[in-house]
Amino acid sequence: MEKRKMFLPQGVQDLLIDDCLLRRKIEDQLMETFNQWGYMEISSPTLEYYDLFTEPPMLADGDNMFKMIDTNGKILVMRPDCTIPMARIVATKMKNFVYPLKLCYVENVYRIDREQSDQKREFRQAGVELFGVSSVKGDAEILVTAIESLKSLGLENLTVELGHMNFLSAFFESLELEEEAKQQILRLLEEKNITGIQEMAEIHGIQKEKARLLVRLPRMFGTPQEVLSEVKTYLLTEDMEEALEELKQTIEMVEEYGLGECLGIDLGMVSQLEYYTGVTFKGFTKDLGAIILSGGRYDKLLGKFGMDCTATGFAIVVNKLTKALKIQNNIHVPKRKHILILDTQYNIGAVKDAVDELREGGNIVEFCMLEDPDKIREYMVRRQVDELVRIKQDGNIEKIDME
Repeated sequence: MEKRKMFLPQGVQDLLIDDCLLRRKIEDQLMETFNQWGYMEISSPTLEYYDLFTEPPMLADGDNMFKMIDTNGKILVMRPDCTIPMARIVATKMKNFVYPLKLCYVENVYRIDREQSDQKREFRQAGVELFGVSSVKGDAEILVTAIESLKSLGLENLTVELGHMNFLSAFFESLELEEEAKQQILRLLEEKNITGIQEMAEIHGIQKEKARLLVRLPRMFGTPQEVLSEVKTYLLTEDMEEALEELKQTIEMVEEYGLGECLGIDLGMVSQLEYYTGVTFKGFTKDLGAIILSGGRYDKLLGKFGMDCTATGFAIVVNKLTKALKIQNNIHVPKRKHILILDTQYNIGAVKDAVDELREGGNIVEFCMLEDPDKIREYMVRRQVDELVRIKQDGNIEKIDME
């Protein structure tokens, strides 16, 4: 009979020992930074109702979710996003908590990422959410927390680009397009497809001055000074100018923290997440062609759960962050001293105090389960054991030389 082969589904992966050690180090450091900024950890369930994520202004594409039917006939999904469950928890279970409310999490999310060639389906996200701060102070704090969190791990060449959903929405409102045409142009804008945008502008007879800005938007990115200076040469509505002023103030606050060197602006930034309402941002490093960080303001989301509360936050994709740190050779797990205790003629209780003392020093201490000297030597080499010892009845430790 042919032996059955077991394969992993597309888009998921096993993590072996070294990768698990790296992930633990990264997540612990991120959580430490979050805690230092006053954020408190909570967790949401893996399974949620499908409707939670598909009613506007939730996620844009329900086809990318993993669905199932529960015993009551309700459609469930494996959590495709962390922000929406956080908003649900706050509105239904933490409404009377002290505000501003600072929450953080480390969770798995499950959805098909069609933007990446490998189409990952399971991600590890670490993020924070700030509820109850409507001013640019909240946007600035979220950005600073995100940047500080990544820098605490030694990430280099970080670029964080900012956009503003109100700038785009105000501009598209001035174009007076049908919804279908608007969505087509937004998709082209997300793809930076200038030719396609030019064709759509001609087809829909967009006024010349507005068409000039529309066609320029895919390339309207760069340093804050460059972009803000250029966009002022176009005809802007009052709402567009207000959004730009918010961007400017947010950037100035981040600069006061000494972190302005990594900031840029992308006025053509479009998000697949429909709940964003204000400043949005994406972070990446030139060493990895993928977005590591994303976030922004979502002031209307909690209203879907009956609570009037402003909010902003971000998520870091731990899988991609780990890959970037590996490429930069900036992530290492310090090796702990590894001690192997040779089989003792005394019972474990008699040597327990000595073993506990060794472990209290931060060492890895394990009892040898092998008897053959050659196998013990091989085990020590392959597990990188530093010392082989025997504990005497009086508790003294004797080092053993296996050479």
